[in-house]
Amino acid sequence: MSTIDDLVKQILADVVADFRMRSLGSDALYEGYVGVSLVEVERKYCTDGPHSKVDFDLALKQLEEAKFVETGPMAAYENTPGSQLVFIGTFSKREFLYLTEKGYKAAQRSTPKPSSSAPHVHISGNFHQSPIGIGNAVNQSVNLNVQNDPEVIECLTKLLALDGASPREQTERGIVELVDAAKTGDLGKARPIFQRLFSAAKETTKQLAWGVITAYASKKLGL
Repeated sequence: MSTIDDLVKQILADVVADFRMRSLGSDALYEGYVGVSLVEVERKYCTDGPHSKVDFDLALKQLEEAKFVETGPMAAYENTPGSQLVFIGTFSKREFLYLTEKGYKAAQRSTPKPSSSAPHVHISGNFHQSPIGIGNAVNQSVNLNVQNDPEVIECLTKLLALDGASPREQTERGIVELVDAAKTGDLGKARPIFQRLFSAAKETTKQLAWGVITAYASKKLGL
């Protein structure tokens, strides 16, 4: 399977996870709704991930041509006053992605069957003196069992200690609260807890920690 085909499934899984997190009804699949930020998805897979901008554009084009996702919001063409050339219609500003009925059904068909081995997720980035890696400013990765709650809690606790002293007991309770919120797949509920805990952390630490949370929430949703 090509890199682009993998990326197509990953982007679709993100859009499905967002749709379920919002608890939207079937009407939203054909009427449309404000979905996942296109900038954030591109940043996840290009800026912070292993894919190129070309890979991302082709994967998105494939999803749109298959009618699995749509973009928005829609806006009317603005014609120059007095111009003899007039455009009638609307166009997408391409600010967000949202799921369609075809995309929802396709995601159900492509959902992998449960495996006997524990699912793991790889999350990588450049981190200084990380307790989960060795060396300075090296490209490190986390191989994490995202269905093992204690392992997720331990990983986040270590990440929280990256930029300061070891977490206090109150902070450790906060990590448990964060994992419990993410367990429901409700990232909207988890985000303010995450922001409170990691407000003083470096941006690279925040990116890795949030990657752990989103991967954990997605697995809990069966994605």
